[in-house]
Amino acid sequence: MEAIAGGIGEDLAQQVIDGMPAGLLVVDAEGRVRSINSTMSAMLGIPDDALAGLPPLETLIPAAAPGERLAAALETARGTGAAQDGVVVPVDGHADGVRWFEFNIRRTRQAGDALLLLIGQDVTFRRQARLRLQESEEFFRLIFSQAAIGIALLSREGRFLRVNRKLSRIVGYTEIDLLQRFFHQITHPDELDEDKAQFARLVAGEERDFRRETRYRCQDGRTVWVALSASSMREAASGQLRLIVAVEDISRRKEAEEALLRMASHDALTGLPNRMLLQDRLDRAIAQAHRARRKVGVMFIDLDRFKHVNDSLGHEAGDRLIVEIARRLGGALRDSDTVARQGGDEFVVVLPDLGGPDDAALVAAKLLDSLFQPLPLCGQEVFPSGSIGIAMYPDDGGDSASLLKAADSAMYRAKTSGGNHYAFYAADLATKAEQHLRIENGLQRGLLRNEFVLHYQPQVDAASGRIVGVEALLRWQPEGGAMVAPDEFIPLAEETGLIVPIGEWVLEEALRQQARFARLTGGAPPRMSVNMSARQFREQDLAAKVERLLLDTGCAPSWLTLEITESMLMENTADVAAAMARLSSIGVHLAVDDFGTGYSSLANLKRFPIHCLKIDRSFVSDIAAGTGIDGDDAAIVKAVIALAQSMKLDVIAEGVESAAQLDFLGAHGCRRMQGYYFSRPVTAEKVEALLQEQEA
Repeated sequence: MEAIAGGIGEDLAQQVIDGMPAGLLVVDAEGRVRSINSTMSAMLGIPDDALAGLPPLETLIPAAAPGERLAAALETARGTGAAQDGVVVPVDGHADGVRWFEFNIRRTRQAGDALLLLIGQDVTFRRQARLRLQESEEFFRLIFSQAAIGIALLSREGRFLRVNRKLSRIVGYTEIDLLQRFFHQITHPDELDEDKAQFARLVAGEERDFRRETRYRCQDGRTVWVALSASSMREAASGQLRLIVAVEDISRRKEAEEALLRMASHDALTGLPNRMLLQDRLDRAIAQAHRARRKVGVMFIDLDRFKHVNDSLGHEAGDRLIVEIARRLGGALRDSDTVARQGGDEFVVVLPDLGGPDDAALVAAKLLDSLFQPLPLCGQEVFPSGSIGIAMYPDDGGDSASLLKAADSAMYRAKTSGGNHYAFYAADLATKAEQHLRIENGLQRGLLRNEFVLHYQPQVDAASGRIVGVEALLRWQPEGGAMVAPDEFIPLAEETGLIVPIGEWVLEEALRQQARFARLTGGAPPRMSVNMSARQFREQDLAAKVERLLLDTGCAPSWLTLEITESMLMENTADVAAAMARLSSIGVHLAVDDFGTGYSSLANLKRFPIHCLKIDRSFVSDIAAGTGIDGDDAAIVKAVIALAQSMKLDVIAEGVESAAQLDFLGAHGCRRMQGYYFSRPVTAEKVEALLQEQEA
């Protein structure tokens, strides 16, 4: 400073010192401030007259007090002359809080006096920035190490440069093991190509980041599903490309998704594929067969007499049987085959890549043999069996819907063979099925459009020739079509359940007509016979319906006879017995139709309130002059008449068409008959005319 002051003058030297960007403070050997430039004054925030009296340094900078860091640095510089650089000390008392100054200290002399030069600068902002950086780095370190997801830093080649503990836990490798590997070494082989392609696009700059679900192979061989997020960055210092990846373990979510998917595509009871998955696999098998010019077999399997197991042993036993059947079917098939549960006791089998129908037949025979093995169930041994319908692609259909429909039709053909059989689809099955569907739809329309009519066949007292009864016979006259014979639609109505509403209409219409007959005959009409189906008798409110209709039409119960089949007596169910007892108690007569064609016992005739037996026309038809009078049918007729007489039951012979039959029946005590010999089934108006003629 002396050289400066001496060479260019004290005023100029002071101007240079005051213009310095750094603060300058001169301290003498006693620690008093001898000089300070304007920059330092501003830094310390002291007025211009603060140096009057040469104040001690510690009054301006408390860190210069004995024992403080700045005091120690001053003492070292004063004693040794060694430069003291980078001495950072806090200075309080500023409006914006504590400030941090960095001093470089030099020893010098002026006029023989030892002085210390303190060259300082305000490093508050730099220190705060460094602290924030340190805090940020520490924060990142904590996040990196404690994160709930796996995090890794990769080189552009995919080598692990840094990994956190969570990633190690996810894949089962130690951090050291991972740092010696590339990412593709832990990637599942099935995911490797896609993962490599994604990282290549990231390195090439085609993408800034990507996210996908992938699989990793753990150290112990397990496979783990992860959600992978990756992005690229460049290091500030080296400019090298780095890849940052975040890995989240989503195995539990995937397991839950797979469980939901399995629930949606598999049967809950058996674990077999359901209809949805069956459709997918059948479509795939068809597509593959089309490309390879091969065949696909589709089997529709329905268990025989499964309802009997449910009814006799309970639904739990039925479920156990279904589960065992599923196991047996699956065990008898190839891995490439599919067995699915269609619902209830129905299963579908898909046989891909077959050479022809003979292959399917071999499998069907194997399945039937597998099913028909003893199965202990609720203390009993049952022998399950099934009926199998087979359809072949492309012979019987070009898509899944047509093949399933064809196999279903073929199954019903196997069912008619008595069960425990298989049958292939034939074209006539489709024609028959379409005809059934057409008739079923027509029956439903017929109910709505009142297309049904009743004809009546008189029942005659052979001795007097008088009409003593009429049987109501259903006819169907579709709008704009020909009359449909009963044997063409009654069986289908029974099968579909339409016989119940149709039967209710028949009963109501017959009773309304009976009321008109009663008015014509002065309250003594011939007895009205109405055929009842087994389904109607199983209706819980049948007796109540009959009572209501009798009341609505004004008919006496004794004017009505309900005809039931012999097979209904064999069922012997509590519901049927209760309905018959109630009907008999109110005065309705009950007749057994087509008696002799079934296998009912005499015990059933005694148990139920039967009033009349009707001899089936098949026995009466052979009773003709010179043909069957001494045959088996004649013997059966005589036996039925004798049985009815012994049990005090009425007896009616159906199908009487000749005088010889009339004479034979009359000779053996059958007085009431019906058949073409007396009258064909006729309209109600014709019966009314006959009754009027009879009354006259």
